[in-house]
Amino acid sequence: MRKLGNRYNCICNPEIMTAFVYALNDADYRVRREAADEIGDQVRRHCCCCPEVVTALTCALGDCDRGVVRQAEQALRLCGYDVVNGCCDNGCTTACNSGCTNGCAPAGGAAPAMMPATEPAAPAPVPPEEKKASRQGGLSRLLGMLD
Repeated sequence: MRKLGNRYNCICNPEIMTAFVYALNDADYRVRREAADEIGDQVRRHCCCCPEVVTALTCALGDCDRGVVRQAEQALRLCGYDVVNGCCDNGCTTACNSGCTNGCAPAGGAAPAMMPATEPAAPAPVPPEEKKASRQGGLSRLLGMLD
């Protein structure tokens, strides 16, 4: 990740940001931390902040490794976002139901709306009946002539 970030910049090679975003989903926390750090470095040097990168960094805020979270917070601040600690860290249960999410999962809240009533659809046409496979003649008739 570091070689990629040092050799290329996101202005001339925007695809490196995609590689960094994919690396944020790696199984190894060191790769995720380095990816968040390199995203921050690219944003600092070249101001390459797009909605996809912001979304990936927002999801990285929910990472189990504190180093990944720290690098993601720093990169988001460089993108111009204010990262605040939510009330979920304080242990509240009822006041946070609508506001405490990590950005990756939908927040709990209102039930989905009912679909509007529509007119019933016309019934499907009845398929035609199959013709009987047996027919008069054929091999049985030919064999009957031999008798």
